[in-house]
Amino acid sequence: MNFKVSVIKKNQILASMVILMLIVAGYLNYTYDPTKNYDEELTGVMSNNLGDTLLVDSSSVTTNIDDIKDSIETSTKVTTAEEYFANARMERDNSFAEQLENYEKILSNTSLNDEQKDFAKQEITRINNTKNAIVIAENLIKMKGFEDGVVLVNDNSVNVIVLADKLEENQVIQIQNIVVNELKIDLNNLHISTL
Repeated sequence: MNFKVSVIKKNQILASMVILMLIVAGYLNYTYDPTKNYDEELTGVMSNNLGDTLLVDSSSVTTNIDDIKDSIETSTKVTTAEEYFANARMERDNSFAEQLENYEKILSNTSLNDEQKDFAKQEITRINNTKNAIVIAENLIKMKGFEDGVVLVNDNSVNVIVLADKLEENQVIQIQNIVVNELKIDLNNLHISTL
C-alpha cells in the first residue's frame, strides 16, 4: 500500500511540474514581442549589425582617446583633506537639516495626535543637542592640536576622523574622552581613524 501512495504522490508532483512549465511557457510566449530588439535593450548593441565591419578614420580614434584620457585625469583628482572634511560636514549637516524638516512637518500636521507630535518635539531636541555636542567635540579636538577633524554620528555609533599621519595612545585617549563626554556614548561605539 505504501508503494501505491508514493507512486501517486510522485505522479502528482510530476504532473504539477509539467503544468507549471506549460504556464511559464505560455506566459513567455504571450509577452514575447517579435518586433522588439531584446539584444539592444540588454547590451546596447543592435543585433542586426553584429559582425559587420565598419571603416574608421584613425585620426578620430586618437582624438577620442586623448579626450577620454583628459576626462579620466580630471575625474580622478584626489580631493584634499580640507575638501574631505568640508564635504563630510556638509553632508552631515544636510542630513540633520532633512531630519529636522521632516519632524517640523509632523508638528505642523493637524491630523496627527499629541503623542506623535510630542515624539517629534523630542526628536528635534535630540537632533539639536547632538549637533551642538558634535560642534563642541570638533572644536575641542582641534584645541588638542589636531589640524582638523570631523565627528559623524550614526544611531549609537560615532566615527571620528582626524587629520594626522598616526595617533599616539595619549591622543586616542584625549579624543575618546572628548567624544564620550560630549556625545554621552559608550566607548565601545566609538571608532577613531586618521586621514
